[in-house]
Amino acid sequence: MTYKTILVPLCGSDNDPVALKGAVAVARDFDAHLVGLFVRLDPRDAVPMLGEGMSGAMVDEIMRAAETESNNHRAAARRHFETAVAEAGFEIRDVPGGVEAPSASWREVIGRIEDVVPAEGRLSDLIVCAHTSIEADTQGYTTMETALLGSARPVLLVPKTLPVEIGHTVAVAWNGKTEATRAVAAALPFLRSADRTHVLTAETSVTEGATGRRIAQYLAWQGVNPELTILHPGSEPVGETVTKKAVELGADLLVMGGYGHSRMREMILGGVTRYVLNHAGLPVLMAH
Repeated sequence: MTYKTILVPLCGSDNDPVALKGAVAVARDFDAHLVGLFVRLDPRDAVPMLGEGMSGAMVDEIMRAAETESNNHRAAARRHFETAVAEAGFEIRDVPGGVEAPSASWREVIGRIEDVVPAEGRLSDLIVCAHTSIEADTQGYTTMETALLGSARPVLLVPKTLPVEIGHTVAVAWNGKTEATRAVAAALPFLRSADRTHVLTAETSVTEGATGRRIAQYLAWQGVNPELTILHPGSEPVGETVTKKAVELGADLLVMGGYGHSRMREMILGGVTRYVLNHAGLPVLMAH
């Protein structure tokens, strides 16, 4: 397993260059194909569902305004994509070439972000988004949550300040749960090529330290030689304990499960996941 197709959902915001920079770094390491995705809003979707009292002129005005805004975001996203690809020196192509080398392509799809991003993500090996908060970038945060909870693919979240390299010292947050298992499986390309790997298990009332020893044994069969650290959070939040230890160990990538669920399209992430999303200063690979 390796990463050969990397999807970068773009919104036309200041977070686009952040996500693209991280995606370029990974694409270069794995000779992967980077796809810049922009979801164009269908202007009809901007009209409120309960619009019985709206005149035809009002509906037309709402649709024109939505289309103008979408076009402006699309122009910014395309500019960010072209700048990043040009600076990286990636070849633009839509089909695989005969030479192993990083490449890129642009893709536009009309629809809703919550529908399009998961569907496109399922045809990618990795989705890359920028670290952000719902307060700072509502659309970017929604895109990230949608990708994490709906695509069945790993999501790499990158901070504004990237480390020199991604995935040379990897910290794995392990609690034995399904999401953590999927994250480790998705991170194997990074783990197998890493210089150092650390397994971090927070011993709590629901997680025993022995679970960390078991995943370390499993990784040894994968050709990975991890160092195990058992953490004792006490009253400190688990997410804070894990993140601080990963930084202390010099990790340039944290691997962990993304916990949460979707109810009536409202995305709800667990406490540890939310903490890491809001506070981690290093790249985080998550799977749900």
